[in-house]
Amino acid sequence: MDTKKIFGLAFLGLVVMGVLGMTVWAVKAYRTPLGPSLESSLSTEIPVDYQVDVTLVPNLAPTAIPPTVDEGVCGETGVWNVLVLGSDAAELRGEKGSDFTRMVRVDFPGQRVTMFAFSRDLWVDATGLGLTNPTVGAMQLGRVYYEARSRSSSLNVRAAMIDGTNATAHMLANNFLVSTDHYLTVDLAQIPEMVDAIGGVPVNIPATTTDPWIGMVIPAGPQTLNGAQFVAYARANPDTDFGRIQRNNVLLSALQDKLRDPALWVRIPQLYAQFNEVIATDLSPEQINHLACLLQEVPKETILQDSVRPEWTSPGPVSGSFLWDKTTVFNRLKELGLIP
Repeated sequence: MDTKKIFGLAFLGLVVMGVLGMTVWAVKAYRTPLGPSLESSLSTEIPVDYQVDVTLVPNLAPTAIPPTVDEGVCGETGVWNVLVLGSDAAELRGEKGSDFTRMVRVDFPGQRVTMFAFSRDLWVDATGLGLTNPTVGAMQLGRVYYEARSRSSSLNVRAAMIDGTNATAHMLANNFLVSTDHYLTVDLAQIPEMVDAIGGVPVNIPATTTDPWIGMVIPAGPQTLNGAQFVAYARANPDTDFGRIQRNNVLLSALQDKLRDPALWVRIPQLYAQFNEVIATDLSPEQINHLACLLQEVPKETILQDSVRPEWTSPGPVSGSFLWDKTTVFNRLKELGLIP
């Protein structure tokens, strides 16, 4: 074999090895979580009066979650509890904390998605969360995130967001028995720019909404909200936080429609690169892709959105706070498959 052929084969071998090496690296990166896992948040203290009684919650049985079947879809065979937080640590008005706290049950085998909202005004036990100097033993749910984030020793914004998220996950486990498998935390101050980056969100607003805090009126009817309008509607609170949860449900439903656009899918890596400093998650790019696939497969009308309801609460120890009926809430969470 002449020298040219030897060098040619050697070069070809290097190219093949390089391609294989890049492929291995790309696959590894695709499957690598984008952030650290949270500390274990599974609560082992089960209340003695914890039991399912559908008579405690009106219309509970018709929305029961049927058993899952062990068949994979969109590359996954499991069920995730994903904690989704919208943090407002930079908010200049009102109480700082998390304006948006939801546990999303993602059932790949059953092809179901359930979103359960926790009002930021629910009064919760904060002991054991490391909230010292000064020590905080109880507070409104949404403030747990801010108190933990503000005590973070990290100077990195995303790391501090994860500290706040970790405390919130432990609080939900200790108070509501809900464990967290994955998390997604977004700095709400960046939402306007994010919404504008995807060209706005088409939504049908059910009723004209205004609020002295936001200084903006959102008229009723079909329209495409820009970033500023989207956040104004999400944060408007002309009534109660329970009302705000319902308005956020409208926005989430509209976002689901937006995410069904394949043109937006291909931009997800670019968008994450643009906003990665204000998004914290332990999901990998592969898992995000599988989740996006499931949202395509599941009809929007079958995605269940629920929350702690006003009738399950009573006035709490500080102004604007609410105590909640544990038995009723536990029953609902079990009915939805969020707790064992």
